[in-house]
Amino acid sequence: MKKLFILLFVFTYGFAIAQINNALKLDLQKSLSESEKKLLLEADKHYKNQEYIYSLTLYDSLCKAHPDNLYLKYLLGSCECYDAFYFAKAEENIRAAEPIRSKLPDYDFYLGKVYENNDRYLEAIQQFKIYLENDLPDTIKGIVNRQIEICKNSAEQITKGTIATIKNLGPPINTPAYEYSPVLPTNESFMVFAYRGPKSIGGKQSFPGKPSDKGDYFEDVFISQHLDSSKWGEPKSISPLINTAGNDAPLYLSHDGQKLYLFRNVGLGSGDIFVSYLKGTEWGMPEKMKGINSNYWEGSICFSPDEKFVYFSSERPNGLGGRDIWFAQRMPDGTYGNVKNLGPTINTSFDEDAPFITADGKVMFFSSTGHNSTGGYDIFRSDFKNGKWGTPYNIGKPVNTNQDDKYYWVSADGQRGYYSSERKGGYGQQDIYLVEPSIFGKPTALVILSGIVYFDDKPVEAEIKIKSKHGRKDFSGNFSSNSATGEYLLNIPSGNEFELKYTYKGMSIVENISTVTLDSFATLRADANLYSEDFITATKMDSSQTKSDIGALNYDDFLAKYGDLTCDSIRFKVQVGAYRLIENFDFTKLLKLPPVRRQVYEDGITRFTLGEYKTLKQADAMCKHARKVVVKDAFVIALYKNKRIPFEDLIKGNYFKTQ
Repeated sequence: MKKLFILLFVFTYGFAIAQINNALKLDLQKSLSESEKKLLLEADKHYKNQEYIYSLTLYDSLCKAHPDNLYLKYLLGSCECYDAFYFAKAEENIRAAEPIRSKLPDYDFYLGKVYENNDRYLEAIQQFKIYLENDLPDTIKGIVNRQIEICKNSAEQITKGTIATIKNLGPPINTPAYEYSPVLPTNESFMVFAYRGPKSIGGKQSFPGKPSDKGDYFEDVFISQHLDSSKWGEPKSISPLINTAGNDAPLYLSHDGQKLYLFRNVGLGSGDIFVSYLKGTEWGMPEKMKGINSNYWEGSICFSPDEKFVYFSSERPNGLGGRDIWFAQRMPDGTYGNVKNLGPTINTSFDEDAPFITADGKVMFFSSTGHNSTGGYDIFRSDFKNGKWGTPYNIGKPVNTNQDDKYYWVSADGQRGYYSSERKGGYGQQDIYLVEPSIFGKPTALVILSGIVYFDDKPVEAEIKIKSKHGRKDFSGNFSSNSATGEYLLNIPSGNEFELKYTYKGMSIVENISTVTLDSFATLRADANLYSEDFITATKMDSSQTKSDIGALNYDDFLAKYGDLTCDSIRFKVQVGAYRLIENFDFTKLLKLPPVRRQVYEDGITRFTLGEYKTLKQADAMCKHARKVVVKDAFVIALYKNKRIPFEDLIKGNYFKTQ
């Protein structure tokens, strides 16, 4: 991760096209003070190293003191070509140097870059061709020809168009610093991302543990809670066990939000992949992954939905380019091995990075500077068909720009995507953006099953095993509920029948769910209740009616009189099933409804309910919908302080006061 964002200051095509004109420099120095000469020396050093963002601020300071110097304007303009915030201004400064063009051999290249940055691709191509008329080394010719190819790709992509909308998440997520690499659990309840700026541990450092005003900020892992559909909470450092003075960045979050995979470079090495486990509400000490780390850089990772395969990017030897995507399979001991390159369909002689596989396992997104990239890293899509990944294609504009576009994360239903980009109009060097929709074509066919595992009515960390019952589309895996909350979350693919086994302290319950006929996205909530013999003996299990609690009252009259009234302690739910033996209940029929909750009440009967409403009229509307869709005998129940209460008792207790 860190290696990328040092190189972010210069695109892959920018090396070697950064020349200082000594004659112009000597002439400029005659008008500078001693302190300004030192400033110029520092700026030139960064410029020669292609660290354009650093040199930009220094040249800008000198330009303000000497606004008529055309050489300074040219240097500043060429640096501005690498910062999206200055794209419009860059053209003004480059063109200002027209009178000294003959002394600036790279003038036409940077003018071409200006045109490209401002989406004037045909003008950019023409300018790059003019630059190629110079006597250039073969390496530079290759760079410029690649730029021409990129402009042609961009011109083609911009004509295709897309229905996606792009939105900068804005504050508090994005700041003038760097924010990138967003990862989320399937329920999107929080976001973890990489931050690099003034809040980074250690401040500016020459290397970890060595503060330096001339150094750089190092990466930290930040977390933000999702407050509602559009608002995010104030980000904060995720944990002192995770963030160090070195580089720490998030790479992947398991679908249930309990395993966080990290890039760590705590020393001077190339960096490796670690994993931290969520224990209750606290993240544990990161552990180095076994089986895929090498003596070379590894910096991105994702998993197949059942976690049987891992995909990661690496610079190890025997690849097709500098950075390739590799994969490995889970071994019997839980580690990953049998590492293989993903091959020439995905990888090119350029760089590939940041793979992400959708929750149904059918689509891979990744970033590449190769293929038909429109500049920097672009996001590509490959579909999994007939047991292999298909030919990738550029997902196009407006998602992709001529800057770096990376770390594409897609929601389970395919409606939302988050990624990082250095595009025009952002808050900082890298910002996090929302894409809607994030995936096109046939809708995702997937069930998100969530709930809480209880033991003697207390939430516990239980083992959860899922396995497909038929050989086709085999899917299996071992998961667990959260040790503090008992919450669990599973992504279950379509096209099969599955067995779910919940186990705690040697006690188990087994449930079944079928997704054979599922052709769309669905959610289901089901709590799992395990009981010890002592608890069962001590608890009175009385039978209870499972139909309407209104007794002799007429439901329509009750609805007409009390339907719009509310009480702080009263809630209504729609009951769609009630069983002593939950194995008798068919979960599949609930997939066409909004999330369903399963709960064992005091009478020992497991009730499946839909929603929670303040008024009877709201619950009645959902009840009618449930009856129409699938559950013909659905009805409304009332709860007082989360305990079931007959409707007639609501009247006797005078809970509702009519006008």
